[in-house]
Amino acid sequence: MPDHDPERPGPDPRRQVPGRDPGQGPDPRLGDGLAPRLIDDLEHGADGPGPARSLVEAYVYLDLVAPGGSEQAAVADGSEGWLVRAGGVEVLVPYEAEETARQAEATFGTGLSALLDPGQWVLIASTYASRALEGGLLLAEDPSDPEGLDTVAADWSFAADAIAEALKFVPEGDAGADGPDLASFWTEMGRSARDAAPGRFTRAKLESDLAFYRQSLADLHRLHAD
Repeated sequence: MPDHDPERPGPDPRRQVPGRDPGQGPDPRLGDGLAPRLIDDLEHGADGPGPARSLVEAYVYLDLVAPGGSEQAAVADGSEGWLVRAGGVEVLVPYEAEETARQAEATFGTGLSALLDPGQWVLIASTYASRALEGGLLLAEDPSDPEGLDTVAADWSFAADAIAEALKFVPEGDAGADGPDLASFWTEMGRSARDAAPGRFTRAKLESDLAFYRQSLADLHRLHAD
């Protein structure tokens, strides 16, 4: 077990992911009514939720599926990793996976997610991007606010990292032109997102969104450089 505190450096992993204030409950833009059905699926699944690749991913997952999100999450030491619990949902974060994520500076972890499918990652990315755009308007009114600048930068960074997670599910070559395989959308939330707008999941669209988020972050730093 690592001898460091489970808090990740950089943006706070306990931040409310779907663009809402602490204590507001699930974000209605992500489908407030989906959370109970997703939790029911998890409780009746053969294996339950897979392990998280980082504490950040665990908190993101809880924000998406647990009633009340991760705001009241509790973290306990286990034999194999941290157990993050909230709203009746428990996620294991193996110590080794968290350490690997830190060393690689991978926000959500290395490899492919076993917690969140590509549809959910696109939803997460879009809500972070929406929050960054809203924050950018406020920042334009008060450019001297360092906290506001850090928040908008973190939102653009998380949006880019989330869309990059969705891209990990896209097969290589011509087979991936239309985006991730249908079988990779294993949650009701993810399938609903894809069914509602299949064009959001093509490789070209995902890569375009990734480029836009990264450029927006670069432009933000350029505009507010000392």
